[in-house]
Amino acid sequence: MKASKTAAPVIEVASSTQPLAAVSSDAEYRYELSPDLVMLSDTRFAEAEAIRTVRTHVMARHMEDGRRGLAVCAATAGVGCSFTAANLAVALSQAGIATLLIDGDLRAPQIQTFIKPSVPTAGLKQCLAAPDRPASDFTHQEVLPNLSVMYAGGVAHDAQELLASEAFKRLIERCLRDFQFTIIDTPAAADVADALRIGSVIGYTLIVAKAHTTRSSEVAVLARQLQGDGAEIVGAVLNDN
Repeated sequence: MKASKTAAPVIEVASSTQPLAAVSSDAEYRYELSPDLVMLSDTRFAEAEAIRTVRTHVMARHMEDGRRGLAVCAATAGVGCSFTAANLAVALSQAGIATLLIDGDLRAPQIQTFIKPSVPTAGLKQCLAAPDRPASDFTHQEVLPNLSVMYAGGVAHDAQELLASEAFKRLIERCLRDFQFTIIDTPAAADVADALRIGSVIGYTLIVAKAHTTRSSEVAVLARQLQGDGAEIVGAVLNDN
């Protein structure tokens, strides 16, 4: 799916997230929305319709069975994992589902490139380092109608330890209770084991691949690894060039 060069819109909403620099329970943030949020585009109809098809599959085959979360995973970087996670989260919110989007990539966070806050913000990294604080302190509420976002909070050199902690498991359990649906973006599984850990905790995964780039053997290996760690695969998305 090709990126657009059109200007990104900016919206302004209230948020309860704690900035990195200071604590502010009622800070006001502005968000720059990438043109690659095709669900908000007036021109990228084919891509938006493809995301709606994924949304229909998730709602009909996943949510109706009482499942409330999904990790979006890819074998290698650069295949559109974050693109899929961000747009699927927007699509679900547009269907009236209270959705939380978490940037679980503590190696090279990407969600802020799709929904960029006006100032650096705390997120998953700080939330896991302060397990006694409520997750709401690190969550941007209602960035768009029905869509909340927990950013990565920057690169974490101890990412594996943070994600392996009981604090991460408790956080996900809380998010699954507080929101109708939670989507977690993950780093490439070929580089680090983070995606496998995230998938095993949330229980369900969506695999993203890219046409003419991702090898079928890479997808097969990732699928075996996820299933071996106890994560169920609900489907796969093939992005175009």
